[in-house]
Amino acid sequence: MNQWTTQVTTDLADDRRTQTRMPDGATTLVFGVLPNGTSHLIVLGPRAQATYFASKDIPLTVSVRFRPGQARIVTGLPVSEIVGRTVPLSDLWGEPAVRLFDELRADPGTAAERIDRALRERFAKMSNTQQSRGDLVTAATAMLPGERVGDMARKLNVSERHLRNLFNDSVGLSPKQVTRVKRVRTVLARANRQKGARLAIDSGYYDQSHMAAEFRDTMGLPLGAYIAGERPPEQSCR
Repeated sequence: MNQWTTQVTTDLADDRRTQTRMPDGATTLVFGVLPNGTSHLIVLGPRAQATYFASKDIPLTVSVRFRPGQARIVTGLPVSEIVGRTVPLSDLWGEPAVRLFDELRADPGTAAERIDRALRERFAKMSNTQQSRGDLVTAATAMLPGERVGDMARKLNVSERHLRNLFNDSVGLSPKQVTRVKRVRTVLARANRQKGARLAIDSGYYDQSHMAAEFRDTMGLPLGAYIAGERPPEQSCR
């Protein structure tokens, strides 16, 4: 199983609508080329809550999304330190990131391949212990939201405290936060087919009121309002 997935988007039209950055238990590396010729190479930390920002014309975006538990490949530090933040890759890698950025700006058409190669080189240098810890957290994350942390720890033959520490280090969000994010994203994936109590139960909630409270806390507005196209005030796209 690969530790990351890559998506390349070109000629993203600016429809002038507010865009949603969804809550996400994953960390993402992004290379983007803007209409004025400038570009950026940044890391988006995991997010327990949605943020909103103005749509932009972005001719080219390469997004590399790391499986929960595998973000240490790109961060090199506890992922909890970049939760909800946008960080230049050069702040994490130093000179190697500067060289990579120069290569990407010189030939944006090969950005996906160059980033993939750089990540594979970093992954190969990670210790077996760090790799196995990432794999363990990836396995634990796949059990959410259906499993309690204690049950996951027993199945994975580690202590509950150790597993929580690994989540802090490799995911940045706690198991509870990852569960909340997964449930809300499930609601949004099902909302066009299901409603009310059935949607709540099938998405992992106790009842409809539980779903409503968690959705509003995570997304910043009620589910019905979000589905209708309403959005909270825009924030700066950090």
